[in-house]
Amino acid sequence: MWYPQGSVILVMCLQFSMCLWSVPPEKPTNLSCITYYDKNMTCWWNPGKDTHVPTTHQLKLFIPSIRLQNCTPEYSKNLCTIFYPNIRYYVDYSIWVEAENNFGKTDSDHIVLDAMDSVKPEPIFITSVQPGQGLSMALIVKWKNPSKLPIVFPLKYHLQYQMAKAVDWIQIQLEGASPRRESFTIKGLKPFTEYIVTICCMKRDGKGYWSDWSLEKSGTTSEDQPSQGPNLWMVNKNPKSQSRAVLIMWKELNKSDANGIILGYRMQIKERKSQSVTWINSTDLEYSLILSGEAYTITITAYNSVGNSPESTLTVPPANQEELPPVLHVCTASHDDQLMVKWKAPNSTVKKYVVEWCVAESDSNHCSEPGQWMYEPNSTEKAFVHEHIVPFKRYKITVYPLYNDGPGAPLSIKAYLQQDSPACGPFVHLKEIGKTEAQLEWDEIPVNKQHGFITNYTIFCKSAGENESHVTVGSASRKHTLVNLRGNTLYWVNVMASTVKGGTNGTAITFKTLIFAKGETAAIVSSTFLAFLSITVLMLLVYFKIKITQNSCQNVPDPAYSHPSINSPKSPVQIKNWLKAS
Repeated sequence: MWYPQGSVILVMCLQFSMCLWSVPPEKPTNLSCITYYDKNMTCWWNPGKDTHVPTTHQLKLFIPSIRLQNCTPEYSKNLCTIFYPNIRYYVDYSIWVEAENNFGKTDSDHIVLDAMDSVKPEPIFITSVQPGQGLSMALIVKWKNPSKLPIVFPLKYHLQYQMAKAVDWIQIQLEGASPRRESFTIKGLKPFTEYIVTICCMKRDGKGYWSDWSLEKSGTTSEDQPSQGPNLWMVNKNPKSQSRAVLIMWKELNKSDANGIILGYRMQIKERKSQSVTWINSTDLEYSLILSGEAYTITITAYNSVGNSPESTLTVPPANQEELPPVLHVCTASHDDQLMVKWKAPNSTVKKYVVEWCVAESDSNHCSEPGQWMYEPNSTEKAFVHEHIVPFKRYKITVYPLYNDGPGAPLSIKAYLQQDSPACGPFVHLKEIGKTEAQLEWDEIPVNKQHGFITNYTIFCKSAGENESHVTVGSASRKHTLVNLRGNTLYWVNVMASTVKGGTNGTAITFKTLIFAKGETAAIVSSTFLAFLSITVLMLLVYFKIKITQNSCQNVPDPAYSHPSINSPKSPVQIKNWLKAS
């Protein structure tokens, strides 16, 4: 039969395509099963590559002398579940998967499995976690085993525990003689510490699956006597006085050292010379008293319901004792949100160090509030301060070496955890003004608003029609004189305070220079006065000259027109008396 050339090609393609699709299904692999006792047994497998041909899978279970069981997946082609009571225990099943399509069938490898060997038990229920009787470092864990498992089903256990808020778990394998235990004592724990416990189980021979972990349950170990005494320190503001006001301070014990609830503190104050002893019971963390100029030994213990801590001791040297050597050098640096304090040891006789810090609200050496402190061992020459310290505040850091005879002399430094530009600029005011100069003064910014160490001040000056000029002065300067100004000119002035993090301007002021300098004003006044005086004198001279001229030029009377006075004396006696009366 003859076909057109194109039809031949089409037929060949169709035949080739049918050959590609005419393949039996792939062999299923990795068949596994899990049993939930008295509930179901679920098996799953890998169906292989998709052949793009409709394929069905059936799970086959066979026990000799019992008819073959089939399980057809409902929602997935690689998983099928057989529900109880269609499951037999303590017998071996032969289990496989049959894959079938229009071109054939393929079976997986057969596995032989007792359903009891694939059991995953239900989680255990922990009933209690209680302190061990007479054991401060133990917890007794009690639980109930999965109730549906038969009694003859032996178990092994994994128990894990951790301190509350810890990250890592500690795991214990319980494989003792008892096949169905229901309690265990965890030993070697820390006193008065909360622990979290969880447990799981599986068939003892290792066949099957581990149960899920039980719900976590917590318990706290019993108290024990404190393992360490409180850190002890004092504030002695007048160490050379014969009547010293002393503040004795101590720190709360860490929870890991307290081993329980601290009920109080017992302190002994002993004068070395007289051996007199004073006992003090307190629930506070400080105690104030007056000490004489003698040497004292102060000891303190903390106590809980079980007993007392070891003693902590502090020596108060006599008032007349020479100061013991301080550390040789102190410096600070910020380090990961902490303030690192470093020093150099004075000698090898130092027992330990005390690092003290407080907020410094002024340039004086006094603190605005009670300080914080901590111990450091004599094996170190640095400490990290991270408690009660915040950025932008100035702190006074002091290091004391402690000797057998008492504290050494303090050595202090001021520091910031982190600096910033000042919160405000300086307030500037005009002290004196002239024609070509003006003297400025400014107040120091309060320490709590400096936010860092002031490195310099910058004075900015500008007048109308001129470019702004500036000059920088040192951090110790509080005044500055502007020179080369123009007379009778209005100026704008501002002062900026700077730290290593930046500067902040203060409030600007304006002023106007004088028209004349001080010397020029005096000269002008003097000249004006002299000119006025000269004009006045000249006018007076002219006036008197005119008057004199007028008097000298008066008319002489003509005797022809004169008449004798009727009152004129006529006799010599009358003439004499008239002259006397005149």
